[in-house]
Amino acid sequence: MTLTMRDKQRINVVQGVMDGKITRVEAGRVLGVKERQIYRILAKVRKRGIEGVLHGNKGKESPRKTPESFWEKVLRIVRRRYRDVNDQQIRELLEREEEIRVKRESLRKRLREAGLVPKRTRRRNRYRKRRERKEAMGMMIQIDASPHDWLEGRGPWLTLVGGKDDATGYVWARFEEAESTWAYFRLAEQILTRQGIPMSFYSDRHTIFFSPREPTIVEQLQDQTPVTQFGRAMQELGMTLIPAYSPQAKGRIERNWGIFQDRLVVELRLANAKTREEANRVLERFLKDFNRRFTVPPKSREAVFRKAPGQEDLDHILCLKETRTVAKDHTVSFEGLILQIPALKQSWSIAGRSVDVLQLKDGSIEIVHKGKSLAKFSPEAVTRLVEQKKPMKSQLKTAA
Repeated sequence: MTLTMRDKQRINVVQGVMDGKITRVEAGRVLGVKERQIYRILAKVRKRGIEGVLHGNKGKESPRKTPESFWEKVLRIVRRRYRDVNDQQIRELLEREEEIRVKRESLRKRLREAGLVPKRTRRRNRYRKRRERKEAMGMMIQIDASPHDWLEGRGPWLTLVGGKDDATGYVWARFEEAESTWAYFRLAEQILTRQGIPMSFYSDRHTIFFSPREPTIVEQLQDQTPVTQFGRAMQELGMTLIPAYSPQAKGRIERNWGIFQDRLVVELRLANAKTREEANRVLERFLKDFNRRFTVPPKSREAVFRKAPGQEDLDHILCLKETRTVAKDHTVSFEGLILQIPALKQSWSIAGRSVDVLQLKDGSIEIVHKGKSLAKFSPEAVTRLVEQKKPMKSQLKTAA
């Protein structure tokens, strides 16, 4: 039987009373009990020896102890369904899916004793200086993507594209096939239509966000820097795009990916999600619960989102936009296609003028001049133009 320091003190005090070195009153004061309790302890010692000093329950199992059969059942369930899940989530899933309530520390000890190691080992924390959160929601949103085997082989690899509000930790996200300009456009649309226009996006220096191209002579003369399609769209929305120079700089959203790869993967597995559409439905439920539990109140209650433009204007901003010059026959060359501009009502010529050619999210192409739409080609019309090119190419190869 292992004795504590308190047990050893009780033995020494009782031994002192029996040897006549201290009185019963003094012993009671030292042990924090009344004198009559000292008489009881002495009686136990005379009857049972030194064990009489110790508490009667010492060394005995508590009658409230959970039966071993209960823990055997829990461990069987964990091995069968939740083997590669972290301890806290196992506890939550046992309560939600199996209606079994256990304490986290008790569960942790049992898992370690059974040889079920933790999913991730902890490393020593490095010293980092804390960057204070922004004061209000919408001041800055960290955006990033996480390619991962989210469906664990049940379906294709997916990329989770997301944004996290720096002030509150609120998260927006969606599964995409890959990290691309269109993926971030769809994320931006999700944020803009649900909340409004934030003041800034905080991202890494991926070429989706910042162009590596050197400025042309014209751009240098006009004091302009090259921008990507995403950067151009943010400028049109009046937003600032802030570059991060290390993963730690945008650590709040980086840490999210570790949490999601730990917890969201399990939710997708339990829902048996196999496609991107199914994964996004699970993600929507997951984010609703995640944001409810983990967002924090900002220093300023007043959010700083601005009102987003209407859907049509938003579609003309969150798109791929290029500038082209109209030929004399009122055609525009774009991506190898020849796009014919129909005659205007006023019947004047715009040959030689610059127009914007927009690739919209639905696959259509629109030609715009000074904010006015000159022509729009539906996805079906674009497909027909592409198909018309194929026979011409094959004929040229045959002739050669």
